[in-house]
Parts: sequence; structure tokens; C-alpha cells
Amino acid sequence: MAAVELGTGLPGWVLRAAVVLTGLAVAAVLYAEGVSLTPLVLYVILIGVAGAIPASAAVALVIAYPAVAIVVVGGAPVRPGVLALVALLHLLHITCAYAALIPTRSRIHPKALLTPGLRYLAVQAGVLALAGIVLLLPGGRTAEAVEVVGVFCAVGLVAGAVALMRRRS
Repeated sequence: MAAVELGTGLPGWVLRAAVVLTGLAVAAVLYAEGVSLTPLVLYVILIGVAGAIPASAAVALVIAYPAVAIVVVGGAPVRPGVLALVALLHLLHITCAYAALIPTRSRIHPKALLTPGLRYLAVQAGVLALAGIVLLLPGGRTAEAVEVVGVFCAVGLVAGAVALMRRRS
């Protein structure tokens, strides 16, 4: 087996800095969407806590807070700001997860982040494709028969998932 030279890598605190930078990008999107200054100041404080302690409950608040704030502000459900928040909050979630696992005094090799980065891009491509499909759907009220068929399909998907999970165990 051939030896692989990894190099020096990046310091472990880079992930925590990425948590803070991504959180500040989320705050900028929230500000652009019309969230007032006082909630944004509280959000930035939460970002600081999540950056300092990425294995804390502050991360859950940092991720849930923008969703609530964007609903309070109102507007179309599929718009550029919401799609940017989806991508940024997903990135924040991944970055917090890795920052919680990797000590600040360790070294991170960028090649180790390639697979998670590709997975992130694949998920975001799927999200954008689904958002495009949602934009193509007609607006207004859905017929009752279509809603009933949709409920039956959802129940069928859940039952199929349960049946598949039961076979594995």
C-alpha cells in the first residue's frame, strides 16, 4: 500500500470560525428579508455561543430561529431569501456537527471534507430542483379529491418505509 502525504492541514478552530461566518451570513439574509434589529442582535449572540460551543443546544436555536423569523416576516414561501436560508442553515448544521467532533487544537485536512461537501451539494441540488417544481405548480385551492389522494399516498409512503425498516431488523 502506498503512503499518502497529507500535509499540515488547517487548524481545528477554522470550523468554529466557519460556524460564526455562516451564522453571520444567515443574519445578513434575515436582515435583507426584513427582520428587525433587536431579534438580529439576539441571533448574533446565539451565533457566538454556537461558535464557541458547537455541541450545545444553542445550535438548535441558531437553526430554528431563522425559520420562525422568516414566517413572522411573511411573504412568498419560495423566494430567493428562503432558498438562501435553506442552503446556509444546512451548511451551518453540517459545520456545527464537524466542529463539535473535531477538537480546536487538532488539524483538519481539506481532503477529508471533500465527501461531505459533495453530499451537501447533492442535497442542495435536490432542494433547488424541488423548489423549481413547486414554482411550476398552479396556485390557489386544491380540489378535495386531489387532497385525499395525496393523504393516501403519504400514508402509503410511511407504511412502505416502516415495512422496509422492519425487514432489516
